[in-house]
Amino acid sequence: MPAGGVTLIPGDFIAADDGVVVFPVAMAAQVIEDSKKHHDWEEFSREKLMQGAPLQRYYPLHEDARAEYEAWRSAGR
Repeated sequence: MPAGGVTLIPGDFIAADDGVVVFPVAMAAQVIEDSKKHHDWEEFSREKLMQGAPLQRYYPLHEDARAEYEAWRSAGR
């Protein structure tokens, strides 16, 4: 079934926030994992910015800050 120029197949996932995405059920686990990582990165960046850290280092995450982010994530924050 077409919708907005995209073919929808029964069982497809539809997710919406600022926009809408459609993806097949076969991709659900990967999309969920990627979404969790993105959420974690945004939370880390928000904490750093609230502490007065420079925007350019944390949003988007600069490669120089990646080890710091991974340590934060490993600590279970």
